[in-house]
Amino acid sequence: MHSTIPLLLQEIESHNKGLAPSDQFNCIAFPDDGAAKRFTTFFTQEGQDFEIVICGKKREGETRKIVITDGEPKDRNVIIVDDLVQTGGTLNECGKALLAAGCKKKACFVAHGVFPNQSWIRFTNEGQYQGVFNPFWLTNSIPTVTNQMPKDDVFQILDILPQIVKDFF
Repeated sequence: MHSTIPLLLQEIESHNKGLAPSDQFNCIAFPDDGAAKRFTTFFTQEGQDFEIVICGKKREGETRKIVITDGEPKDRNVIIVDDLVQTGGTLNECGKALLAAGCKKKACFVAHGVFPNQSWIRFTNEGQYQGVFNPFWLTNSIPTVTNQMPKDDVFQILDILPQIVKDFF
């Protein structure tokens, strides 16, 4: 498999269909420079019109804070994109920074949801982060995790098998 981003692009197209432009996802944010370097080209190629926002970690004394280092999320509907999530702290902090900068709504996509010790629970509507992202897309690349997630909450699980078949055959 080359990338899971084509799965996300299909979801965005499906989500945006029939919505007013002001309600469509129109901005992609990355939690760090590494994700931006890996994935920006997917969202800036011909036919794609996404504002790109990059976040980064900034030290303030003894604490680390996520800040926006490039791009403008104000009045945009933003999807944070990363390849992997563990506990989700960085994604949550990135979401807070985007909200503070005036984004309208936030969603998230990660290719691989590791989520040790069921840390995905904090992203549910009843969890610590109280559904901070809606939807929260992730692939079923780690089915032992995704099979435990509730079907009627914020998580939308994307099946990677069709993309694997397309990429290799």
